[in-house]
Amino acid sequence: MKLALMLPIMRGFDSELGLMGAGILFAFMILLLQPALAFPLHGSNGEVNTTIYGIMKYEYGDGLYVDISASDTDVYEAEMIDKDNNTYSGNNAPYRDTFHGFPTETAYDGSIRDMILFDVPKDAIISRLRIVPSYSKPFYINWTSPEIVVQNATLEFYGADYEPNGIRWRQGNWNLDVNITNSRNQTSGYNASDFALVDQFGWVYPGEKGDALRKIPSGESMRFIVKVPFVSEISRPKAILFKGVNMDISAWA
Repeated sequence: MKLALMLPIMRGFDSELGLMGAGILFAFMILLLQPALAFPLHGSNGEVNTTIYGIMKYEYGDGLYVDISASDTDVYEAEMIDKDNNTYSGNNAPYRDTFHGFPTETAYDGSIRDMILFDVPKDAIISRLRIVPSYSKPFYINWTSPEIVVQNATLEFYGADYEPNGIRWRQGNWNLDVNITNSRNQTSGYNASDFALVDQFGWVYPGEKGDALRKIPSGESMRFIVKVPFVSEISRPKAILFKGVNMDISAWA
């Protein structure tokens, strides 16, 4: 089905669009072929059912939002656990009560959905969420960050945040929190220009030019921020392009 959709697009491609048009078309076709991301994630203890729709960085400091819904049957607390087994409590815990007094929540089909903010250090790598109902057994929802392996490099993505760039109206910078592991037998160098951001329309925004080169020795990893400037406020991050390979980040930004 996806191939059938792409063929008419390819036939209608005008060579006069140039390299930018070809790049946008290529990114769009990659997005069509991408498998679904892990989100939404589901967990249950048989009485309380929970769904995680995505995760976002806190815009005013360290922290993470979790977009979550749970059965409207019990009071519960939510705890975030990182790969080092550190535990972080969510705001407004115990989170639910029978009065539904939280102004940002919405209710649908026997569940309530809202954002839970966790005060988490910016370098933490989250591995799971623990749901602790008051009247039934606790349970876990596990997940891993997006990851791809390409050309002797492993790219992991931990989240992103948006900031106005102060130069152009209604445009800003997306800052991508990434980690690269170098599996070559020699040192490799990377900077922001090795990356691009694709939005929901298939438009490709290149990483910042002139960024400092990060040198990663063989067998080692480095975590750093990739700045993508002059992104429209209408654009929503859909994917990262790295070495010609697409990583779906639509539920993480």
